Amino acid sequence: MKKWIGAMFLVTLMQTAFAQDFKKVETSLLLNNYEAAKTEYNKAVAKKASLETTAEGYYWKSKIYAGLAKDPAAKYPDAVEKLYKSLEDYIKADPEYALAVKSGQEPFFEVYLKSFKDGVAAFGEKKWKDAAANFDRGVILSDIIFTKGWSSNKQPFDTTTLMYAGYANQNAGNEETTIKHYTRMIDANLKSDDLIDVYKYVLIKAKEKKDKALFDKYYAVSERNYPNEKWFEFKADYIESNLTIDEKMLAYDTVLLNGTATEIEHQLFGDLFMSARNSEGMTDEKENILFLKALSAYKNSFKLNQSNSAVAFNIGVNYYNQYGTIEEKLAESRKALQTLNANKPTDPKKKLVYENKIKPQVDSIKKVNLVIEADLKAKLDSTIYWTELAFNIIESKEELSKQDKNVGSRAVDLLATFYLSKADKARGKDLKLVEEMEKKYNKYDLLHDAFEVKIGSTKKQVYRLMGKPNSISTTVTKSNSSELFIYNKVEIGFDKNGIVDYMHDIK
Repeated sequence: MKKWIGAMFLVTLMQTAFAQDFKKVETSLLLNNYEAAKTEYNKAVAKKASLETTAEGYYWKSKIYAGLAKDPAAKYPDAVEKLYKSLEDYIKADPEYALAVKSGQEPFFEVYLKSFKDGVAAFGEKKWKDAAANFDRGVILSDIIFTKGWSSNKQPFDTTTLMYAGYANQNAGNEETTIKHYTRMIDANLKSDDLIDVYKYVLIKAKEKKDKALFDKYYAVSERNYPNEKWFEFKADYIESNLTIDEKMLAYDTVLLNGTATEIEHQLFGDLFMSARNSEGMTDEKENILFLKALSAYKNSFKLNQSNSAVAFNIGVNYYNQYGTIEEKLAESRKALQTLNANKPTDPKKKLVYENKIKPQVDSIKKVNLVIEADLKAKLDSTIYWTELAFNIIESKEELSKQDKNVGSRAVDLLATFYLSKADKARGKDLKLVEEMEKKYNKYDLLHDAFEVKIGSTKKQVYRLMGKPNSISTTVTKSNSSELFIYNKVEIGFDKNGIVDYMHDIK
C-alpha cells in the first residue's frame, strides 16, 4: 500500500512539475497570443528536451498550432501539419484526455471541423484518397468529442462524417476501411432509401472475401431493414461463388424444409443447379441429379406464380438439355449396334453363325433403344409443352417487360426448330402429322421478329413492346399528320395511319 501511494505521489509531482514548465505557455494561450505561446513553448523544450515527448508537451503544442492554423495570413504554412501530428501524439500519450478535459478541447474541434471541411472539398473534386484521409481523421476526432460529451449534440456519433468516410473510402478503393465504416452504420441501425447501397456493398464484399460470418450477419439485417428488396439474389450469388455442388443442394434442401421460400428463391436455385452442370469434372450421374434438382426448383417456383414466363421457359430448357443428354446415349447405342453389324463376315455360313452369336446382344440393344427413344420423345414433348406455355403466357400480356421480350423471342425460335424437326421425322410415315407440324412451324417462324419494333409495326404493337412513351409530339399539316413517340433511347415516328415509318436512336 505504501509503495502504491508513493507511486501515485510521484506521478502527481511529475504532472505538477510539467504544468509549471508550461505555465507561461498556458498564460499566453489564455490571452490568445499564439506566437508568444510558441516562443514560451520553444524555451521550455530547449531547457528540457524530454518535455516535447510528454503528454503535456504534445497537448500544449497542439493548442498552439490550433490557433496558428487559423491565421488568415498563413504565416505558418506548416501549422496544420504540426497540429495534426501533435494532436495525434497527444491522443496516444493521454488515452483519458485528462489535460483536454482540464484545459480545453480546442485542438480536437479544430482538427475535426477542418478535416470535415477539407474532406468535403476533396470529395467534390473527386480526390477520393484525400477525401478518405480527411474524413477518417474526422471520424476519429468526432468519436472522441461525442464519446466524452464535449459536443452540445448528444447523438452517439457523427453520422454525416461517418457516411462521407464510407463513400470516400469506397471510391478510393479502400475496401477494408469502407466495410468498417459501413458495418458500423448498419450496426447503428441506420436505414433509408439512400443507404440501401451501403448494405449491398457489405454483402458483395463478404461474398468476394468468402466471409460467411460477415455475409450471414448482414444478410439477416438487410432482410429485416429492407423487407421489400430482393436480397436473395445476393445470397444466390454467394452460394454460387463459394459453395460446392453438394453444399448448394444441401442449401436448397434446407430452404425446402423451412417452407418459406419465395417464387424468386426457387427460381434462383434452379438457375444455380443448371449453371453448376458446367463445373469441371462433372459426371453424367451428377449432371442428371442437377437436372432433376433444377427442374424441381423451377416447378416449385412456377407453382407460386403461373404467369412467370421465364420460369416456364427455363423448365422447357431443362427438358431440352435432358433431351440432348439422352440423344447422345441413343447415338452411342446405335453406334454399338452398327459396330456389331459392321463386323459380320461376308461368308454366308460364318455370317449366320455370327448373327446367332450376337443376336442376344443385338436384341438387348434394340430394347434399350426403344426405351431411350420413348424417353427422348417424352422429353421433347415436355420441352415443347413448357416452351409453348411460356409463349402463351407472354401472348396474354398487354404490355411486355424486357424479360418477356427476351423469352418470347427465344421461345418462337426454339418452337420453330422443334416443330420442323418433328415434321422431318414424320416424313414418309405420317403425312397428316407432317402437315400439322409444318403448320405450327410456319406459325412460329413468322413470329421471329415479333418482339422488336421495326418499320411497319403498328402503334398497338409499339405500346405493347415499348410501353408508354416519355412524351408524344404531334405534327399536323394540311396534307398530312404524324406522331413521334419519344422514349429514353429511341424516337419512333408514325404516319397518319399509325404505322411506324421512322426510328432514330437517341444518344
